[in-house]
Amino acid sequence: MNKLVAVIRREYLARVRSKWFIVTTILAPVLLIGAMALPVLLAVRGAERVIEISIVDETGEFTTELLKAEAFDEGRVRYRPPPSGSGEAVLETLQNQVRTQELSGFLYIPTDVLNSRRVAFWGRDIGQFLVNGTLEPAVNQAMARVQARALGLDPEAAEKLTRSVELETYRLTDEGAARAEEHAVITAHIMGLIIYMVVLLYGAMMLRAAVAEKSSKTVEIILSSIRPWQLMLGKIVGVGAVGLTQIAVWLFFVALALIYVASAQALAGVDFLQSIPVGPDTLLLFLGLFVTGYFLYGGMYASVGAIASTEQEASQLQLPVTMLVIIPILVVPVVLESPASTAAVVLSWIPFFTPVLFIVRYVLGAVSVWEIPVAFALQAIAILLVAWVGGRIYRVGLLMTGKRPTVPELVRWVRYG
Repeated sequence: MNKLVAVIRREYLARVRSKWFIVTTILAPVLLIGAMALPVLLAVRGAERVIEISIVDETGEFTTELLKAEAFDEGRVRYRPPPSGSGEAVLETLQNQVRTQELSGFLYIPTDVLNSRRVAFWGRDIGQFLVNGTLEPAVNQAMARVQARALGLDPEAAEKLTRSVELETYRLTDEGAARAEEHAVITAHIMGLIIYMVVLLYGAMMLRAAVAEKSSKTVEIILSSIRPWQLMLGKIVGVGAVGLTQIAVWLFFVALALIYVASAQALAGVDFLQSIPVGPDTLLLFLGLFVTGYFLYGGMYASVGAIASTEQEASQLQLPVTMLVIIPILVVPVVLESPASTAAVVLSWIPFFTPVLFIVRYVLGAVSVWEIPVAFALQAIAILLVAWVGGRIYRVGLLMTGKRPTVPELVRWVRYG
């Protein structure tokens, strides 16, 4: 037991004291937040951009109503009258102005717009967020007014009838609580992504540690005083403890941020920050899934590291294991769409997918209480199986050098290990 503790202590302290640990502990959440926030900020910034457009209106009455729209009234879109001339010549002139960036774009409204319901926009460097969020509502608003006038209706009454409704979606949980769907989906996606990244990061660290000791021949000296299974278990626990330490630091900063959000007047109106669907139960489940997921993948990565003799071989051999980590991330959109469906439930019970998919379903309120022990029991069985097979491969593989073992040889290692 003392030797096992010594291995755990060595693996833990060697990594926690390194500059790599300090840098990743600080940079990882910053990069994660930046990766998610940057596209949103760019889209919002693009939507807030002031653009200048022309309107080619073959109906003769659409432009007047369009300029009354909110986007033009607030100054987010400026109107420039089109050049004079015939239809084709005007369109060609405007297209040249767009190409040379003299103009952001132009709308083409055909004479049969009331029947075809089709309006064309020609632009350059104009994002879909701006088109869908600014120009399209303005065009629809003008269309309602023009259509009302054509039908002899009161334009104001027609606008009230066609005004869009903002639909707020809530998901009822088994406990009877309601969660804002948008907030829950974002939180579930983030938590699933964090587990994926941490398990992948520390699993790969296990692989590199095994390859490094094997290639440097230090493992032969170590195995003279300790059993292979003790070395494997010590490495897995030691590296896993590093991961838990890092997560604890991240959760500490998250707690400070939530305390600040709760007391900050400037953020009082931010609905998402005030109603994040994460409680102590979610955090405990998150930690439990990380631990079981890490032990499962850590044993597999350790076995791969024992088989490989070089970093190049390890990078090739780890592909099947890495794919098992990536697959649940690819399946997350399906689970987010219908977390209580049979497919989502079955996939979240598969031990290799449980760490990511189960936390996603739980945050969305689609997990029954009885599912939690079942999921952890299945993971425990998978961990024992991986430990039994991986331990035998690790025992023989650490001392094997030269050519890469074949599948029949690996089977022999497992049988006689």
